[in-house]
Amino acid sequence: MHEDEARGDAAPDTVDDATPTPVLESEPAPKPGPGPESAPAEQAESAADSPDERPEVPAKRRRRGLVLGVASAVLLSAGAITGVGWGWQAYAASRTAVAYQEATAAATALEDATDARETALNKATFSVTSLKEFTDHDRPAYLGEATAAALAAARTKLEAATSGLHSVRFEAPKVSASSADLMPWTVIAHVEHTHALIRKENADRRARSAELASLASAQKAVNASADAVYAELKAHGEQVITADDAATYASKVELRHAIDAGESGVTLSTFGGPGLVQLVAAIDGVDAAHAAGLAARQDPAYPVRAQIEEYARSIAHGVTLDVEWHAEVSGLGEGWYSGTTVYHPDDGGWATIDLNFPLQDGWSRGDVDARALVAHEVGHAQVVRPECAPLFASPTFNHDDEMWATAWAISLGFDTAGSGIEAYGRPSDEQIAVAGQCR
Repeated sequence: MHEDEARGDAAPDTVDDATPTPVLESEPAPKPGPGPESAPAEQAESAADSPDERPEVPAKRRRRGLVLGVASAVLLSAGAITGVGWGWQAYAASRTAVAYQEATAAATALEDATDARETALNKATFSVTSLKEFTDHDRPAYLGEATAAALAAARTKLEAATSGLHSVRFEAPKVSASSADLMPWTVIAHVEHTHALIRKENADRRARSAELASLASAQKAVNASADAVYAELKAHGEQVITADDAATYASKVELRHAIDAGESGVTLSTFGGPGLVQLVAAIDGVDAAHAAGLAARQDPAYPVRAQIEEYARSIAHGVTLDVEWHAEVSGLGEGWYSGTTVYHPDDGGWATIDLNFPLQDGWSRGDVDARALVAHEVGHAQVVRPECAPLFASPTFNHDDEMWATAWAISLGFDTAGSGIEAYGRPSDEQIAVAGQCR
């Protein structure tokens, strides 16, 4: 097809012949707009262009991208710094807290060791001092020689264990659970100082624990040997209480108390060496009382005294009686009947009655006043009985010992001077009736 035909109608000749419109060099000549058929080829051509031939990015857009990039870098750096700061704070707080916990544990352990050592040292010092009172005492024949020697040796070893030791105290130093600030050098110094305290406290704990172990071992040996001594003394004492039938009840009560005092522990402050000495003395006291009782039975006056004592016990309603005899009682001797009574509600209820010698002569003659006086003294002892104590304490008597004893003797039929009427006057009929309820 002819080119003009492709364009449509032919342009006028005047247009063809006209001078072409000049084109400025600074502006590229316009190209025909792309048609639908030319778009793919043009895109391919554009993609194949070199970098130098790509369209330039305007300057404003380039500057905006640079600023955003710098800002992003700054923010990232700040975020990194902030993250490091938070990380250090967490680490510092953790290390400080761990050091504080370790310091608290070390202080507690040292305090416990110190207290235990102090207790052991005090006990050892007491044992050494108090047991010396016993080991320096003459060994009684009824205590085995080997048993006594073992205690003396154990006491000496315990004394050696206490040598050079003195009381110590520990007050836990104040350790902060956090550092003054979180600067690295401050935190490190704080943690190092805390660790130094921990090392010192652990060293002190080990030293005091070693001293405690030494004291405990020596104390254990003393306890064992002291217990062995007590066991032998107790066994002999129990035998004496049963066998010495001529001994007074008072001496046996004292021995019973001495035995019971050691049951809780020989090396306790309530017993110790003095307790062992007292136990020996109590055993010897029962033996002495028994010997005196046997000797009294050899007295020519004993048969009459035995009758009087038997009568007293027959009307005592089970109250244990010790009866003693003296030439004078309460300053009264020849020509007078005199007696006294000391009663004890404890230890089963018992009493000691003291009578003068003239009473045995009156008894032998059958004097009713002699018998009445014995009844009066036994009447004193009746107030230890559970059924009689309330009567004695009632408003009728109000703990009047002499009026009670006189009324009780009268209630037995001894309405005579020797019942107490001569010395204290006659009780009221009401008092006699109330005392009679105790018979």
